[in-house]
Amino acid sequence: MEGKAPEIYAQRYETFRHLDKLRWQMLQLLIAVATGTALVLRTTTGDIEWWFYALVGFSLLVIAFVMFRIGGAIRGNAVVLQKAAVELGDMGIPDTGNKWKSVAYWLAWAVFMLGTALLLKSIQISFFIEAQS
Repeated sequence: MEGKAPEIYAQRYETFRHLDKLRWQMLQLLIAVATGTALVLRTTTGDIEWWFYALVGFSLLVIAFVMFRIGGAIRGNAVVLQKAAVELGDMGIPDTGNKWKSVAYWLAWAVFMLGTALLLKSIQISFFIEAQS
């Protein structure tokens, strides 16, 4: 790896930047879904339909899944980046190996839990409507 360290370092650093950008885009997508949901709820005068809860819940679960995958890719990339950086004398690469210290990890869990709750709520409402018929 002696001669390849600068090339690996450049590639892995670029990969880190790309994945970090994707992580922030997921946060922006989450904010867009929340804003759209708030607007729909504000304009709705009656009961919320079961399919709306299901749609928002499924969207949140997809976002959470992607956030978990991006976090795992960042941690995997950081291992190789750290090795190449040490070989080049760069000791400033932060340690991202502990997912428990990552705010993005806990945010993904919160989004996952909310998405699950909304899907369960949609099932509850759909059964309630079916029982009334």
